[in-house]
Amino acid sequence: MKYAIELGMRGLLRQPRTMALSIVTLGLGLAAVMTMLTLLAMLSADPLPGLSQHLYLGWVDSREAPRSGARARDDSASPPSLWKLADVQAMAAAHPEVRQAALVTTDLTLSSSDGQRNIRRPAVLALGPMPSMFGVPLLHGRFWTAPEEQSRARVLVIDRDTSVALFGTDNGVGRELQLGKTVFRVIGISGHWAPQPNFLFLHPDSQAWGDSRGQGAFVPALAAIDAGVVPLNVRDCDRERADGFHVGELDVQGCRWLVLWAELRTPQQVAAFDNGLAAYARDRHAAGVFPRPPQARLSSVRDWLATNRVIPSSVRLNLWLALGLLALCMVNVAGLLAARFVHRSGELGVRRVLGAPRRSIVVQCLAEAGMAGVLGGLLALPLTLFGLWVIRLQARGYTDMARFDPGLFLALLALGVATGLLVGLLPAWRAARLEPALQVKSL
Repeated sequence: MKYAIELGMRGLLRQPRTMALSIVTLGLGLAAVMTMLTLLAMLSADPLPGLSQHLYLGWVDSREAPRSGARARDDSASPPSLWKLADVQAMAAAHPEVRQAALVTTDLTLSSSDGQRNIRRPAVLALGPMPSMFGVPLLHGRFWTAPEEQSRARVLVIDRDTSVALFGTDNGVGRELQLGKTVFRVIGISGHWAPQPNFLFLHPDSQAWGDSRGQGAFVPALAAIDAGVVPLNVRDCDRERADGFHVGELDVQGCRWLVLWAELRTPQQVAAFDNGLAAYARDRHAAGVFPRPPQARLSSVRDWLATNRVIPSSVRLNLWLALGLLALCMVNVAGLLAARFVHRSGELGVRRVLGAPRRSIVVQCLAEAGMAGVLGGLLALPLTLFGLWVIRLQARGYTDMARFDPGLFLALLALGVATGLLVGLLPAWRAARLEPALQVKSL
């Protein structure tokens, strides 16, 4: 067996042009597949490792009944997720044993107390322990407490970059800043926090990818609303109330403008909270508050990302096209290897006449094909890096995620070896099946 493998390695040096063509062909196919697999792996990665598996998005249908004669809206493409303020507060009171956070994302303009410096940053307005639930790194100070939230204390947490921009220091705890015309006190400084994709407040028009700035501020929602902050994001308002879409206006009670996340660590907690959502929807419908039939939904982070089609369909399509290219390359390489082995049929026949079993001939041919796969995998590495660089040049939000993971190099080599062995299997079997007498006679 060892001798057969050694002969296979030596066979690489024979007919170098066909072997080089086989290696280049395999390298191109492998690079195409690995480029798209790398991008897909990056896009499918856990946005909050260690935390997201415990986070669930809850929703109950509090929407108004459709107008008479109007067509029912198809929610499959953009499933609803918004809550009214009173409903999220009722759910928090009904399930105090579950950590819950209702939130909305928006851009805020923050100014220094003297008004000399200002900065506009992405921010989260939240009810509940949102920063700790979502693993926001805290560098200095603390997050707000439940009594502070209930009393609508004017406190907030900003990130380090915002602290430097407004105060000239990375530790602005205790300083004051202006949010609109209201003074807030900084109680905490967070580190950079930018989950990719940004799944906190997904809706059809939101950008889940590409914003690497991170959240610049975390503000208790009730205090922010008291300060006149109007979240610039989607909302769904009752018809008989203010429409809520005018700049500077928000009907806090009549509009649905929050999403509700819950931290559920066991299957029992998930089932109990799911039942709690359904029960709340039934009770509110029975009381005449929810006009539509009772409907509730509880989605994990991964399910919510899949529902909103966060991974672009073009990425999956390109992966299938790359797999098709690899299959075409494999067919061509299989033909090249078959031609190589047929050309050396006399040598293989001598080995058979001298007593080599067919298994030894197959091993020799597979060793040659497997080594071609390894060399094709090595060639695919720089080609993959080049392909990822080309993807990053495209002006799309998710293309910045196209970065090669060194751990994928082993997968690339394994794929190269497997591909080489696979394409070499049929030619090796055919070479071993030829009659030795005919092979020797051709010498």
